[in-house]
Amino acid sequence: MAKLLEEIYGQPDVIRKLQKGLPEGDYQNRLEGKQLFLFGTGASLSACMQAKYAFLKYGIHAVAVPAFEAGYYKGLLGKNSVAIVVSQSGESYETKVIVEELMKKEVPFLGITNNEGSFLGKNADKCFPLMAGEELGTATKTQTASTMTLYWMAAAGCKHAMEELHKMPEAMEATLEAAEGYKQELADFLSDRKAVYLTGLDAHAPTAVQASLMLKEKVWLHAEGLPLAEFRHGPVEVMEEGVPVVLIGHGKEKMKTLLMHADFLSNVCHGDVALVTDSKEPWIKGYRNFPYVWEGAEIFSHICATLPFQLLAERMAAERNYDSDGFKYIGKVLNQYEKKIEV
Repeated sequence: MAKLLEEIYGQPDVIRKLQKGLPEGDYQNRLEGKQLFLFGTGASLSACMQAKYAFLKYGIHAVAVPAFEAGYYKGLLGKNSVAIVVSQSGESYETKVIVEELMKKEVPFLGITNNEGSFLGKNADKCFPLMAGEELGTATKTQTASTMTLYWMAAAGCKHAMEELHKMPEAMEATLEAAEGYKQELADFLSDRKAVYLTGLDAHAPTAVQASLMLKEKVWLHAEGLPLAEFRHGPVEVMEEGVPVVLIGHGKEKMKTLLMHADFLSNVCHGDVALVTDSKEPWIKGYRNFPYVWEGAEIFSHICATLPFQLLAERMAAERNYDSDGFKYIGKVLNQYEKKIEV
């Protein structure tokens, strides 16, 4: 079994272990009235983008910032600011730049990393270790654990929300079991495609971004992940007949909107449309639905919604005889490019 597959199926236990170690402090009161900056890059940025909605739900003014943009926020970082820096390694170039800037500005910041002894772990005012173990390839368990840690901070103090989060490992197991049954069909849907659009409705825009990242890294497939609403402004104009489009959503109340977009993309643009939703139905209005399992709030549904795409990436990489445990051009920690650039 590929290491990546082991890491994917081991995630429920990673979250169980993580939850036992996470303090249940009232972060909402500590962050009330503060401007919260969530910094990350790659899969860590996806975690920040996903968890942002939970912070906003509970009244915390949060913004997810790509690491490379940190320099443009210098003027906004001040006494009323709090930052959370997310980095699997804690050692990437972008992470070090952010940490140094926060320390210079004397802005308190928390670190979320899988390496407590890293530059981020050592310098954060408080470090939250992911305890996920070594991760060789594309981010799966560390991205999931980062998102859960951020959820935990956003929801702490809300009894009902915490009860939902404690049910996450079981929902993940149910999703992985369901996806095991359809991952080959989903892989066949994208087989021999040159490109795919992954679009997320509302809070699932970052799910689409993370899914596209995994397909790029593992399958070398041109996958564009973006908000469904933004897909209508520009990208839809370059749609060609038969181009696959995957729509990601959550909740019965939003299904009508999701299907409205699906009908347009299928009937007008002649795209090949599939759905990834929390509905248990395998077919919805003639569209193949690949379900994930999550009966809680939409703001906590990203983790389970991402799992089918993890299995998809591994399955497609295996079919193409790609190294699912490594990278084509880069390394796990991007301090520098691993392959020499010849001029």
